[in-house]
Amino acid sequence: MRFASKLFMPFQRLHSAVDYEGTGVGLAIANKIVHRHGGRIWAQAEEGKGAQFFFTL
Repeated sequence: MRFASKLFMPFQRLHSAVDYEGTGVGLAIANKIVHRHGGRIWAQAEEGKGAQFFFTL
């Protein structure tokens, strides 16, 4: 969770491109869509257990 502030910013990858494919913009796009509809998006994570993403509109 120490990197939570970077999750929804474009190109702020937390892993190398070798480990996970993609462009690094998916969560940033989701964030923009949710906010334009007056909603909120957030994540909760626990090391070794994974992450969950939530949003409201």
